[in-house]
Amino acid sequence: MTRRYDVVVAGAGMAGVLTALGLAGHGVRVLLVEPHGVGAGQSGQSHGYLHRGYAYGRTEPLLPPLLGRARVHWDTLLRDTPPVTSNSVVSFSDPGAARGATEFWRSCGLPVSAVEAPDWLGGGFASCFRSEEATHDFGPVLRHLGTRIASCGVDLNAGTLTGFSEEPGSVYCEFERPDGTGLTVRSRAVVVAAGAGTPGILARSGLPPVVRCRKSFVLVLRGDLPVISAVFPASTEHGLFLASRTGHESGTTWLVSDFQSFDSAWGASGQLPGWWAHRILLTLRRIISPERLAGVATVSGYAAVKSGLVPSSGTVSHGLGHDFLGGRAIVASPSKLTLAPLAAERAMRSVARILKFPFDGAAWDPVPAGTARGAEGIRPGEKWETGLDAVKDPDLASGPPDIAELSRLFSR
Repeated sequence: MTRRYDVVVAGAGMAGVLTALGLAGHGVRVLLVEPHGVGAGQSGQSHGYLHRGYAYGRTEPLLPPLLGRARVHWDTLLRDTPPVTSNSVVSFSDPGAARGATEFWRSCGLPVSAVEAPDWLGGGFASCFRSEEATHDFGPVLRHLGTRIASCGVDLNAGTLTGFSEEPGSVYCEFERPDGTGLTVRSRAVVVAAGAGTPGILARSGLPPVVRCRKSFVLVLRGDLPVISAVFPASTEHGLFLASRTGHESGTTWLVSDFQSFDSAWGASGQLPGWWAHRILLTLRRIISPERLAGVATVSGYAAVKSGLVPSSGTVSHGLGHDFLGGRAIVASPSKLTLAPLAAERAMRSVARILKFPFDGAAWDPVPAGTARGAEGIRPGEKWETGLDAVKDPDLASGPPDIAELSRLFSR
């Protein structure tokens, strides 16, 4: 029997969960479909920066005002939830890049505060700034929002959106359950918030592959490490994001990602994670003091496939959302977790137009205090898409293996 709902939301990351909760608050009958569990994807495993724009520059002029709008929502949602770190250090090795960045920050209304280089930072940096960006462990936050899902009337079903067809006034959505059986749901609208987890659906949306299928990587280091968050923006060198997690039995966890993403529309070479990890390790050796890196006990990582922002595009490529299928299907693609509330609000606005109910903006109740207490960060089981024998036990203090081939590939 075909089930009936007002709206189907595919994907239980931050954008999907906020969309489902917001619509349920307007009395909408919502089915939320997720193959692995609330927050099991990139939202729950992100580095957790609530960006304000410090990591970007003149090539992305629309980002700071968008991030500022999103911050209003986060200030409410996380009002009672302490961050892992309350600010970040932004460091530059190039004085010219530092001057250009500070001019851009001031032009965007971002506070500019120079600070002394912290003791964990390696040599060679011309200047450091305090960014006032917080980092959070969003895994516990999403797990709490999952309990709200269960109590506010949203149906949560395990499955993957595999296809849909348009009928007069409705959409028939097809899902595949984890056991391989199918499910058909009739709804008045569908919101695709599955990142790049539904490539066939996204291909029908009309979005170009560079927007809908991007792959990046996150390196996970654990051991006797300080709790820090840092951004190393660079236009001619390799820039990094570094954010801590606490509470794991082996000590502090560092999540390290960079500014690179790769077109994954046609898959990726199995060697790509290894090349990327070597590059990250080489950069860490240059920017973090050897004494700190000597505290690293284990190294692992994972791939993140996502849709969203086109790098150096000068704009958010599709305005946080994209309607298709006669306006009854909406892609909610925030590109960055920070922008998830705006993507959810954009999706809700489209649904309100279809269902014809008044909508004057989204609002969500705060996550209660204590939600993140005892968080373990990224849990055991991180894995690469391929073996990484060369970096299983790297000597970070003396440097990773030679990566001349990696440098050649990344310079293309």
